[in-house]
Amino acid sequence: MSGTDSKRERILAAALDIFSTQGFANATVQEIAGRAKVGKGTVYTYFPAKEDILTYLLDEGLAHMGQHIGNRIRTVKGSATKLQAILREQLRYFHEHQSLCRLLAREAWGHDYASDSLAQRIRSSYIGMLQEVIEKGIKEGELRALDSETVATALYGMTSIVALYAKDLSCEKALERIEMTLQELFFGGITLSPATMQEA
Repeated sequence: MSGTDSKRERILAAALDIFSTQGFANATVQEIAGRAKVGKGTVYTYFPAKEDILTYLLDEGLAHMGQHIGNRIRTVKGSATKLQAILREQLRYFHEHQSLCRLLAREAWGHDYASDSLAQRIRSSYIGMLQEVIEKGIKEGELRALDSETVATALYGMTSIVALYAKDLSCEKALERIEMTLQELFFGGITLSPATMQEA
């Protein structure tokens, strides 16, 4: 890795750590530069604005997660089985990339910076992949005919938040227990018998 590439990677690593723990609004370019051990001007050489660093981290993080999970599920047959595999791989990916998980939860979903264009890119990347699997399952009669975007967003959001807040993901046994609970909740429901929707 060249010195130039090393500086850029240090800037991105520092920004990811700071954004994910303090929040984008509370971070400064000077703080990122200090953590990366580069001058403030060097940060601006690579990224003209602080927002550009955040956008890059979110876009690249989601793309990398999508590629990682896509590679893991490529040979899985059946829409329901594929969704179960996606849930498992997403949970494990976020467990292994906690800073990215915190950043997505903090900035991409819950704060003002999450512009329509950024939200659209998120939907069209990872959630779009989920929608394709769901729509195929609906078409083939394997899944219930529910709104695919809502189902995809729910699966993504449920798994992300659990990965973010779970306290005991440090061992394989705990990870398996949480995965099993999420699988049962999402694919089986929480009631003991089929429930009929009642008007509030």
